[in-house]
Amino acid sequence: MTPPVAAKRLVEIRQKRGQVWMLLSRYPEAIAEFEQMLEITRVAGIRRGEGEALADLAYAHWMTFSSEHIPYTKKFSEEALAIARETDDRRVLAKSLSYLGSVYQVEGDLAEADRKLEESLRISQEAGFKDIVALNQVWLAAHANWRAEFRKAIPLCRKAEQAAGESHDGLSELIALAFCCLAHIGLGEYAEALAVINEGLSKARDRENTFIVGRLTNTLGWFHQELGDFTRAIEYDHEGHNLGLSAKNPNVEISSLINLGFDHLNLGEPARALALFEETLVRVEKFFVSAHRWRWAIHVRAYLAEALLATGEPGKALITAEHGLAQARSTGSVKYIGKYHVLKGQIALEARQWGQAEVDLSEALRLAQEIGYPTLTWQAAHLLARTQAGQTKMEDAFASARLAAETIDAMAARILEPAVQRTFLAWPRIETVRDEVDRLRRS
Repeated sequence: MTPPVAAKRLVEIRQKRGQVWMLLSRYPEAIAEFEQMLEITRVAGIRRGEGEALADLAYAHWMTFSSEHIPYTKKFSEEALAIARETDDRRVLAKSLSYLGSVYQVEGDLAEADRKLEESLRISQEAGFKDIVALNQVWLAAHANWRAEFRKAIPLCRKAEQAAGESHDGLSELIALAFCCLAHIGLGEYAEALAVINEGLSKARDRENTFIVGRLTNTLGWFHQELGDFTRAIEYDHEGHNLGLSAKNPNVEISSLINLGFDHLNLGEPARALALFEETLVRVEKFFVSAHRWRWAIHVRAYLAEALLATGEPGKALITAEHGLAQARSTGSVKYIGKYHVLKGQIALEARQWGQAEVDLSEALRLAQEIGYPTLTWQAAHLLARTQAGQTKMEDAFASARLAAETIDAMAARILEPAVQRTFLAWPRIETVRDEVDRLRRS
């Protein structure tokens, strides 16, 4: 152009273009824009702009959710942090601290990640950086959700959604919605969860964000799995898998594969499920490039142990469960700690090791009630009732079985769609619980 556009203006244009690519899940294009932004700032000697470019590059690499990009996230965040301190740029300081927190998240150190995010949040709130406020609240909510602190996660998500809307940050708003619905499902708040999922899908499709469309489609699959509706779940999970493949998004793809394995297991195809879980675990541990290997490994091992038990390999199932439990404990993943105790309890129950089964299942039930997760509550209580009955502790067994049935009734009452409610109550596992209550009542 004549006259040439000022370097400062070009920097702003490159930054805004990068933000658009980010919203569209087009991360290579976003990275290219921020690299151009960085080059312009360095040639023109715009030091503060250089810090912004480095911080934006860090986040673009982070959002690929690829382990190959995490070293770049760390490198650019640290370089941005140094410039922020040199220039006293509080905005870049807040950004770089937030992205360094994300690096700790990848390593499974959620406590240190929280410290970085909370420091960034404090700076952002003091300075009025609403977009950075939203981003920090999103990932603090994610960490709360992964630790099964569902009641803490929901208000954080809502605050992040509001701050993102006020700063026109469409990406953080979508991520906040994606985590909010997970927490609602964990608490058994099914109507609220569906409302958030539908809102998120509508906004994600309108903004052409394939990542969030894929994530929410997978969440719909999990939603129906929680309620025993595996026929509908498998449809959503196939759709999610196709979205993950077409978008080349490993986060969506691997989540769909794990869900599909669980669908096959519950639709009477344990051998098929086992093969899929084994293949997926190898991909996660040896070849998978997702930035969150630890989370996927914890997830897939829980279902793999269940499939091994269903196919008559309790020894392998126990080894897998022990490994998964250690991983869950190291990251404070309480929901999965509870799930693994259920698995260990079930393995011991089937071996008629009553004492060990009661220890594990009692701990699982305690954790389930502590975090307010009804699915885990009824499953642990039902198996505990069987264990107590095996030791002729009939009053205890009846109390546990009744707790399982009452939890199921409360869940059913919160399912607003009649067809889903009928499917839930007709789920063979649910019918077994009801039969167990009647039998124990008679005895």
